[in-house]
Amino acid sequence: MAVATLGFGLIPVVMIASPSGPQGRRDESIALGVGIVCLVMAALWLRRSWPSKARSAVYVVIASLCIAASCLVQSNPIAGMLGCTAFAALAGYIAFFHTARLMVFNAVVALATSTVLAFREAHFGDAVLAGCAFALVAVVFVLVPFACHALVQLMQVGLPNHEIDPLTGLLNRDAFYRLTAELVSARVRVDDRYLVIVLLTLDNFNLLTGTDGQVAGDRARIAVAQTLRENTRGDAIVAHSGKAEYLIADTFSSTDATPLVERVRGAVATTPPRLTASMGVVCTPLRALADLPPHDVLDKLIGIADTAMSEARRAGGNQARYIECAAPTLDDRGSDIDDTW
Repeated sequence: MAVATLGFGLIPVVMIASPSGPQGRRDESIALGVGIVCLVMAALWLRRSWPSKARSAVYVVIASLCIAASCLVQSNPIAGMLGCTAFAALAGYIAFFHTARLMVFNAVVALATSTVLAFREAHFGDAVLAGCAFALVAVVFVLVPFACHALVQLMQVGLPNHEIDPLTGLLNRDAFYRLTAELVSARVRVDDRYLVIVLLTLDNFNLLTGTDGQVAGDRARIAVAQTLRENTRGDAIVAHSGKAEYLIADTFSSTDATPLVERVRGAVATTPPRLTASMGVVCTPLRALADLPPHDVLDKLIGIADTAMSEARRAGGNQARYIECAAPTLDDRGSDIDDTW
């Protein structure tokens, strides 16, 4: 966003040197003013904290007006029409993060700007070129936000909003239980594989929030969530289950989950702000889970992983503890899992 905003401001300034760009003191001053405003907004995107929703909305309004101004001061209307494609980039951002009201505002500004420029070009004698340029801008402006909106829908297909952690975009704990239980039920009778549960907690997270504030903590949790997405398989189940706690469930052909665990541990340690992670890993054969209540099994496995994670933290953190479980058994009442493994 900082690079895009800087581009919104630099292009009209550079165009001053072009015969098709701003001409005259007024238009050149407007182009320079747009450049300065966009430079300031680009710098704001590089701060440590994310903008609030209100500040982001103000950014959208100012950026839209700056794009309009930079297009209208071009002496060649076609150069201005070319600049109108920047409205589409801004519309893509709005489609992801804001409501339809801002989308309508940006669309009205883009339409008004493109119409003025098209009339200017038609007035110079090339009405066909003006119409084609206007149509091209309209097509680009419609397709980009539509594609972004479709992408947002595809990313959430099959997952109700109440199963998504609003901060990280990962599954929440309830969704982790449901999907892992479905995984166990679907594969337990036909697969000689092993279920691996990884419980990961960020070391020194409270120290980070105590010194740098809650916003820094939120950014760290978001960054770690993205790291987990990038370092687990596409069909692995990954959830944000607590303040600084994450869960991973996957299946393996053996009890050796070291490649996954070490890849994740190393990746988390290099993710800004470079917090390390303590990890508890429990592995059990899928066939051993036949006829057992999946949620009870998961409660037990996650409890064991939590104990292993606590041992890793007491040992200094930035490490993992592994536990291999034999077949769990139910007690006589059939409602609790035996503690013998």
